[in-house]
Amino acid sequence: MLVKRLRLKNFRNYAEEDVEFGSIRNIVIGENAQGKTNLIEAIEYSALGRSTRTTDDKELIRKGESRAAIILDFEANTLEQRIEIELSLRMTAGARGPRTALDRKVKINGVSYSSTRNLAGKIVVVGFKSLDLNLLRGGPRYRREWIDDLTSTLKTSYARSLSRFNKAVTQRNRLLKEMFERIRLSQSDEDELKVWDQQVASLGASLVRSRLMVLKSLIPLAEARQAQLSGAREKLSIEYFLHSIDDEDPRADGILNLDEESEIMPEKEIEEKILTCLATRKREEIARRQTLTGPHRDDVRLKLNGFDATAFASQGQQRSLVLSLKLSELFLVAHFLKEPPILLLDDVLAELDLSRQGYLMESLSESMQTIITTTHIDGFKPEWLSGASFLSVHDGRARKGESPLEEKPAGR
Repeated sequence: MLVKRLRLKNFRNYAEEDVEFGSIRNIVIGENAQGKTNLIEAIEYSALGRSTRTTDDKELIRKGESRAAIILDFEANTLEQRIEIELSLRMTAGARGPRTALDRKVKINGVSYSSTRNLAGKIVVVGFKSLDLNLLRGGPRYRREWIDDLTSTLKTSYARSLSRFNKAVTQRNRLLKEMFERIRLSQSDEDELKVWDQQVASLGASLVRSRLMVLKSLIPLAEARQAQLSGAREKLSIEYFLHSIDDEDPRADGILNLDEESEIMPEKEIEEKILTCLATRKREEIARRQTLTGPHRDDVRLKLNGFDATAFASQGQQRSLVLSLKLSELFLVAHFLKEPPILLLDDVLAELDLSRQGYLMESLSESMQTIITTTHIDGFKPEWLSGASFLSVHDGRARKGESPLEEKPAGR
């Protein structure tokens, strides 16, 4: 896969820009807050149908403007293709007065679609950015988003299933709020809750099993990477914690086995576990007016030598562990696609010491297009710069730059 050309209009701090990329290594240089990451974000949005930096797409539209556009020309499966995305603001009437709504329009190779979810799988990227250290430094939400994005890449129907599950949880939460506000529950309330319980359990079990299948494929790859990076001193293990088990009860074991020899738990058994916990926690959920059980509450637990890496790993160990996970993700996606995905490295080299930088760069395939953002190239080895295309970004403008390896004429 190759990104060939990216055109932006009123996207973030870009008024209008047209950028062409080289086929192998692209190095985007600029100071902070000049627009380097915005280029990466536009490519990611075209691949994922959402931003990984904000949950409010209105923030993507340049301040003072009402419309933004992304046009991405790329190659996949040897075919030239194009994605066009338009985001536009409009005023709409609300209960508390006028409010701003966002409309999205998507075209893929000239065909219009009603949702950005249709972008899934058209162009595949693997992103590695400094924020990925939140896999360890942040809470379970970051790890859920990571495994959801990876699973969506490997199974295109997963994103639709996740959307259906989230809608079911929203509807169930609305009912829980209504039940909380009533003094006495009617039989119809109880019956309706059972319907939503079944929806949440059935859709949730499908998501959990898909996550488990991806993790089971990823674990041996990540274990091997971590062993290499640590000189065999550290053993990585990954556990899936099912929040449908009462984690406040020390006797409850919510860990689903991901050992190489073990079979993944059948979907029906996962569904039954979720249903059981929904019934057990019914009063608590009504009191809190939210669904406390399901994959939107689960966690992926990362351990080094048996200890929780989020609590006990040093900063160096955390960087190595995330590097192991991302490189394993890259390999898994490339194997699934039968062609390399596009690798987006956003300011990540600044978070890695020279040995980890070297391990990362040496692990990359020469046939894989890589887009690297950085504030400087000090410390870059000449072989990393050789043959690369350079872009200089300043104040929302991207311009083709010269290679620092090119010799300057005498007297200059």
